[in-house]
Formats: sequence, C-alpha cells, structure tokens
Amino acid sequence: MTAELLEFLEELSRALIASGNSVTDTERILRSVAGSQGVEVEVSVLPTMIIIKAEGEVSRMGLAAQSPGMMPLHQVTEIYRLTDDLTSGRRGLGEALGELRSILRGSHRFGRYGILLGYLILSLGIALLIQPDPDLVIYSSFLSLIAGSLIVLGYGKRRLSLIMPVLASFTVSGVAFFLINTGAVSGNLTLLVPPLIYFIPGVTLTTGIYELASGELVSGSSRVIYGCMVLLLLLFGVLMGMQLNRFPQEEFAAIKISAISYSPYLGAFIFAVGIYLFLSVYRSDFPWILLVLYSALMGQQLGNAAGGGLLGAFLGALSMTLVARGIELAGKTPHFVTLYPAFWFLAPGSIGFIGLANLLGRNYLTSIAEITLFAMTVVAIALGLLVGALLTEPFSDKIRAPSGD
Repeated sequence: MTAELLEFLEELSRALIASGNSVTDTERILRSVAGSQGVEVEVSVLPTMIIIKAEGEVSRMGLAAQSPGMMPLHQVTEIYRLTDDLTSGRRGLGEALGELRSILRGSHRFGRYGILLGYLILSLGIALLIQPDPDLVIYSSFLSLIAGSLIVLGYGKRRLSLIMPVLASFTVSGVAFFLINTGAVSGNLTLLVPPLIYFIPGVTLTTGIYELASGELVSGSSRVIYGCMVLLLLLFGVLMGMQLNRFPQEEFAAIKISAISYSPYLGAFIFAVGIYLFLSVYRSDFPWILLVLYSALMGQQLGNAAGGGLLGAFLGALSMTLVARGIELAGKTPHFVTLYPAFWFLAPGSIGFIGLANLLGRNYLTSIAEITLFAMTVVAIALGLLVGALLTEPFSDKIRAPSGD
C-alpha cells in the first residue's frame, strides 16, 4: 500500500510541477492525498527533484521539471478532479495511478490550429489593454500571427522550445522595426508586447517571489533567476532585430506605454476567448476564468484610483486570489486554472521588458525607473497572492475540485 502510494505521489508531483504549480501548493496537495490514505508523509519539492518520505523510513526520490510552455489547462482540471476523487474515496489508488498516466498522455483539445487562433485572439485582448490605438492593434495582431506560428512550430518539441524566446523576439522585432523604418507604423515598443506575451516571464517571476515569501528559498530563487534570464534572452532577440534593420538605439528614448482607456473591459473578454482556445480550457471552466479576470481588473483599477499602480497590482492579485479560491471552494474550477490566465492579464513582465529595452536606448533614468517599478509590481502581486492564500487557508480542507465538465 505504501509503495503504491509513493509511486502515485511521485507521478502526481511531476504532473503538478510540469503544469507550473508552486511548490507550496504541490506539497500541500501531496500531503492531503497521503493523509486521505491514512499515511503521513514528509515532502520536499525542489525545482528538479522530489523527495517523499513516508512512515517507517520508506522514501522515494524522483526527478522533475516544469515543461517548456504550458500544460493544457483541461489536463490540470482533470488532475485536480482525480486528486479530489481519491481523497474523498470515490476512486481507488491503483485506478487513480492509471488514470493520471492517461491524463498526461492526452493532447490539446483544439489542436495546432486552435493554438494559433487562440494566440492571435488573446494577443488582441492584450493589445486592447495596453495600446488601444487602432493602427497599433492591427500591426500588433499581424506580429502575433508570426509569433503564434512559431509557437505552433515548437509545440511538443522540447529542444526547439528552449530557443523559442530568442527566435520569436528576433523574428517579431525584425519585422516590427522593418515596418517602423518604412514608415508603415510609428515607433512604439508596446507594439512588441502583445506578440511576445507568451514568452514574457511575468508569471514565473511572480510565482518565484511568492515562493520566496512562503519560505521556499531554493525553488523561488530558481524561478526568479530563470525569469530574469528569459527577459535577457528576449532582449537579445530584440537587439538582433534592431541591428538587422539598422534601427538607431536612440529611438528607444521616445517610447512610452499607451494610456489605458475604455478598452480593458473588451480586452478582458477577448483575452479570455483566446485563452479558451490557446490553453485548451473546458467550456465549464470558461465562465469562472472570465469572472477571475474581471475581478483582477476591477481590483487593479480600484487600487490605481485609490493609491496608484502598486496598490492596484496588490488589490488586483488579492481580489483574483479570493475569487479563484472561492470558486474552488464552491466545487467549481480549480484555483490554479482560473488564476493562471489572470497572471497573464496583469502582465508584470511587460514592464520589465520595456525597461530593459529602454536601457538599450541609453535612456538610463527612464529604464531604471521602469525596472524598479517592474520589481515592485511583481512583489505587490506576490504579496496579494500570499495574503489571499492566508485568508482562505482555514477553508482549504473543504475545497473540492469540480466533479464534471
């Protein structure tokens, strides 16, 4: 019994890490599953290793790593359902292990064309959020089609996906700077953000800070370092695209983020539709994802109006965490599935990306200010997540994943 349980826990931890779950949540889920089987376990989840020790000095060690890209969210929903069935006694341990392996062998619900169309739509939503100008939205959508094609090309190919941030940023920026040089579009760095939103590591950096605040020093530090490295890879690709077109570095000095207007509400809905296709979401999960997106948007705007951007980031993260946990508590969609798209929508990584690009343009004061704002925004979002998790922790034992689609 114990050996079978440890085998299941090892497979489950690999799946949760591959999906992008924080080690804090992964360890909590593993202990909950073991406790439902009457076994106490000690769990240590590291960025590339899992150590599980059960009663009687029986232990298991395995290797794990987060997959490049993102696991389809319908698989994450099914994994949470499975763990709920196991902890509630509706499914046996042996059956659960076979079901888990079957889930992980599954494929994207909408295929490669769904991925491409979904990415084009979600990028359009991001463009409406940060740059409502019609011309910029049109050109940004064209660039998103290029980036989405590269994502589809690298889908399921681990080695190619590892170099995809550089390849995508080089290709997209090369085309963008060519359009700027020909006068087809005005020079605005926000043109690059929607097409590259998949590669900008805002989620990774925020999760890393969240783990550091939770005491997970090894995993948190690894995520932060990895996120910073991805930002540098993106910047390297942009620099190559700029040099290919002989685009003068000084042009970066005039680049600013467009003011947000009425468009965020429309952008949130369009973004959610894109996420539905791109990340392979169940239809039953879509309304809850949309609800969490709007709760994040409303919390952010309330904070912006009351105290500025940092308070907006904190309240946006806090509100989306409370709503996502409440949805899970009500037996609907797992909180990870609803929170992940909302992370993208807050998009803290885009601020750091623009700050680094301004550094290339020798606009040092603006760059330092934007990078500092980026770091504080990530901390504010992580703090909002942490406070939300602490407020809902007393109800964690009552949380149940959804029972059907």
